[in-house]
Amino acid sequence: MTSASVAATTTASPSEAPPLGLFFRPDPGHPERLQRAEADVDAVPADLTAAAMHGAFRAFVLDPQYSCVGARSAVHNGSYRLGIYDALGSPTATAALARDLAAFTRCVDDIDAAFATYVAIFEAPQDADEQAFERALWAQLQALHDADEAAWDPTVSDDPDDPHFSFSFAGMAFFIVGLHPGSARLSRRFPWPALIFNPHAQFERLRETGKYERMQKVIRDKECALQGDINPVLENHGVDSEARQYSGRAVEADWSPPFQTNAGEASAANEANEANKASEPPPGCPFHRGMATLTGERPEPGVRYRIPAHSGVAFRVRKGQTLRIVDPQGLQVCDLYSVADDEPREHLSSGRSIDYADTLYLTTGHVLYSNRERAMWTIGRDDVGRHDLVLTPCSPEMYRRLRGDDGTHPSCYENLRVPMSAFGVASDSIGSTFNIFMDVRFDPATGKMTIAPPASAAGDMIELRAELDMIVGLTACSSEVTNAGSLKPIDFMILAD
Repeated sequence: MTSASVAATTTASPSEAPPLGLFFRPDPGHPERLQRAEADVDAVPADLTAAAMHGAFRAFVLDPQYSCVGARSAVHNGSYRLGIYDALGSPTATAALARDLAAFTRCVDDIDAAFATYVAIFEAPQDADEQAFERALWAQLQALHDADEAAWDPTVSDDPDDPHFSFSFAGMAFFIVGLHPGSARLSRRFPWPALIFNPHAQFERLRETGKYERMQKVIRDKECALQGDINPVLENHGVDSEARQYSGRAVEADWSPPFQTNAGEASAANEANEANKASEPPPGCPFHRGMATLTGERPEPGVRYRIPAHSGVAFRVRKGQTLRIVDPQGLQVCDLYSVADDEPREHLSSGRSIDYADTLYLTTGHVLYSNRERAMWTIGRDDVGRHDLVLTPCSPEMYRRLRGDDGTHPSCYENLRVPMSAFGVASDSIGSTFNIFMDVRFDPATGKMTIAPPASAAGDMIELRAELDMIVGLTACSSEVTNAGSLKPIDFMILAD
């Protein structure tokens, strides 16, 4: 009996708590050897099959030519866990992997290393070509999802065509790397089929510390040295869905994975989306599914809401909550204004924010201040890095003065004033806004100002941590000049704790 068979047949009765997990970890004293990840699990030790697969994996990753520096770090630090299973996608493999991967999610925070990863190696199939392996990979992920009782990780999208999709299991998002004998890419060619589950959060931490781009460059340089070029699926990393990268095959331009989230898990947000299809963008929009319309005074954490083109919303946020703002179609500005919940006369101050940041262009790590010099927002993730804090929101009077409009053109000022007035915010208090994704440029010699198209692409986002309890106004900007001639929606959500 192989270790995979042991994992598949050792199950708990319905009345018992789920097992801690029957996967392996490298022995700290002898890292080339395996030991059970949970010392108190009464199970058969690793057999020769597991030992051989483990040895092959270590040799594969530690080869000097191997490109993934994150995997190398995990092996060097012993911060990986490993399971051996029978055929990829089989019911027994699914049952064992589901249990072991869930156990890994419960212990991953205890792994003291920059990179923690779960390695699932399968005994078959060993003769699959790239397309056959890809089908088996997605069949395995679909089976895992069907067996998963946890909600999808709210920090990522569950739409596999979405640029911010990541596979979720047991409430944790994973970036997955598929390995198999038939891969055309040397960095993906391994003697057995394998799925490497990398927690998505660790890549977000790298982005926050500015290390992600450097690691990406090292990986691409090593990939070129190994095979003469980078894998084509890496060329649009961060623009297209990461689902296109999982198998390692250079997928077609119109490729979509054979994967679907369970229909029975539709949330209130999806139900609201069905009721408001008339206001939805066309299906080509990467965030076109799962949008809700804000109806209460506080957004529900984990629900993504849509602000239709040239409109606005207002709501309350609590200190410590993180607001994520997403440009779902690209080239669209969002105006943000906020006041203290307990004192509406304390409001966002562009002057104080620019003064303390000592720059016109605030981004990750910078703080937005109030007119009373209290911190209001701290910028976290920022995919674009260029926003404006100088200009006031467009208004009916602005359109009359500058463009000769009759006063009926939708404006950000009105789209802030009206919803914020419901919270007692006086219209005269609305001044310069934080114009997210807006690219305002200045001639250093003359001070002449020009407005360039937003640098945001579809799916780009910014995250802001609230430092006060606040009333917040957001708009999907109404100025055609500011938004490259096309007015589009803006999405937002409060991240779940």
